[in-house]
Amino acid sequence: MLNSTLKFFYWNIFKKNNFSQGNEEKILQDIFSDTIKGFYIDVGCHHPNRFSNTALLYKKGWKGINIDANEKNLKLFNFFRKRDYNIRALVSKTAGALKYYYFDESALNGCLSDSRLDLLLNENYKVIKTEKILTRRLDDIITESKINHKRIDLLDIDVEGHDFQVLQSINLDLYDVRVILIETGDQENAIIQYLLKFNHHLYTRVDRNCIFLKKVI
Repeated sequence: MLNSTLKFFYWNIFKKNNFSQGNEEKILQDIFSDTIKGFYIDVGCHHPNRFSNTALLYKKGWKGINIDANEKNLKLFNFFRKRDYNIRALVSKTAGALKYYYFDESALNGCLSDSRLDLLLNENYKVIKTEKILTRRLDDIITESKINHKRIDLLDIDVEGHDFQVLQSINLDLYDVRVILIETGDQENAIIQYLLKFNHHLYTRVDRNCIFLKKVI
């Protein structure tokens, strides 16, 4: 209980920057150095501050849409991200029901491949429960939000192995997405080739994540 309380105050009260797990925040600050009030979509948002790639952007005046399948996470977003549209949803390119895993480390929650699940279990993470959740396309969620943004400065996707399916659920011909930050894992080559069709080019890698920039023609 004491440890949880200390973590809460550390991430939500005392910490002012360096929220990302790696160097993503610093890279995004460099890319968006001239963007004062941008717009982001964070799929698999997890927490408003802990391991967040959008926390510092929000503190600098940005706003956006945060999506997570864990209802508990969205309660924190509704409290700390009042400018944002926060919604509980499991995103995928096609409608259906998928098994969603809850771990003792909530940052790992998601729809996992067998290989990813085995890896986490071998690293002594524990599955707390599973749940079947109906999926939705990202296109539909954006429309439902009634936020009139055809231009998206940052699309951040981190859903523990289901990332490519999420990416394919937004129409990149319709929406002008400047920067895409996505956990590619073992689908990196397929994601690179897919994004090239929409003029997005690999900018850099950070651990399991890749950052793509849209080339202006």
